[in-house]
Amino acid sequence: MPTLRPIVLACVALLAACAEPAPPAADASATAPAPATGTPDAAADAAPGETDPAEVAPLYRQLRDFTVACDNGLACEAIGVNDGAFGLVLRLSRAPGDDGAQRLRLGSADGAPDPAALRLDGAAVPGLAGLPWQRDDDADALTLDAAADIDAFLALVGDGTRLSAGTGEDAPSLSLSGLRAALLLVDEHQQRLDTPGAWARRGGRDPAAVPGAPALPRLHAAAAPPPLPPEDTARLTAAVRTQADAALREAHCDAPLDGFDIREQDAAYPLDAEHALVFVACLNGAYQASSLAFRVAREGGEVARVVPPAPPGLDDVRDEDFALLTNAGYDPGTATLSHFAKGRGLADCGEAAQWRYDGEVFRLADYAALRRCGGAAPGDFPTLWRTGAAP
Repeated sequence: MPTLRPIVLACVALLAACAEPAPPAADASATAPAPATGTPDAAADAAPGETDPAEVAPLYRQLRDFTVACDNGLACEAIGVNDGAFGLVLRLSRAPGDDGAQRLRLGSADGAPDPAALRLDGAAVPGLAGLPWQRDDDADALTLDAAADIDAFLALVGDGTRLSAGTGEDAPSLSLSGLRAALLLVDEHQQRLDTPGAWARRGGRDPAAVPGAPALPRLHAAAAPPPLPPEDTARLTAAVRTQADAALREAHCDAPLDGFDIREQDAAYPLDAEHALVFVACLNGAYQASSLAFRVAREGGEVARVVPPAPPGLDDVRDEDFALLTNAGYDPGTATLSHFAKGRGLADCGEAAQWRYDGEVFRLADYAALRRCGGAAPGDFPTLWRTGAAP
């Protein structure tokens, strides 16, 4: 999976929009720090009925035209989005537990549709227009928040094949193929199958058996480091470029060119009292750039490659996918390393990740991804990994 990672996901399904090459494995000539697995430094104690955080893995699965995304806190989304073309975007979210909050959002790149214009397989359905829709201006979408209203919507569209907002070939629309399977998978993952409140398969099973939210991992952040004098930035970035030359060549990094010197995008940040974090610019694309990261002794000498960990439990996202960090940034005040990779310039698909430096290694704090491009709000990717408040 590429990383300009031009990305993840994207490159599985959208590589036509991503021109940059896939990242190589971490350079063997630079010593990487011990891998951080995302295991919490201190996990919150689970209350009765809660799930141990080590037992909950995120879930990401494509079911025809719907995506199911559940995080390590058992919060789930079922997302219907066209692949590569603009249309309607349907998002159904549900928190864990029998009484977990639900929300339905229906929008498009052109904004919230008119409820009166909604059509199922080309035909008007009065019940759809009559639902108590609310308009979320921030999300440019129509919303439903009451469980009964969401149930009514699902009952109305459940046997249809395409939902549209208007008539004619140009009307925004969405294939409903995979919706039933997506709802069933959410029910299964949240362990609410055969309960009265299930989305897809209801029954008489005691809703008290549905588990609530598990305890989330909690991370320690390193103390704010002493500042890095400006003159040290040029010295350290130049030193890393020299010492990590093999890693840059293996990654097929861009060479400085007349009129564009990629070295001007190098950056250095204070990491702790003895070390700095150096980003060495590697690839520069039309709408994003990628860097290799290194932990460097402030006084020189020690240079170690930084490859932060992938979310555990996702088979198609690996640590080596972050050998190149896209649009990388670092906030010394919060000890937060960030990565934001667009699947295409609109940022309606891609991935975003944050890691926290604990004084020794980087540990995963947040990860979100959407692998289909079809007009979702820029950067509005479903969360797959999150952590709780620091102890």
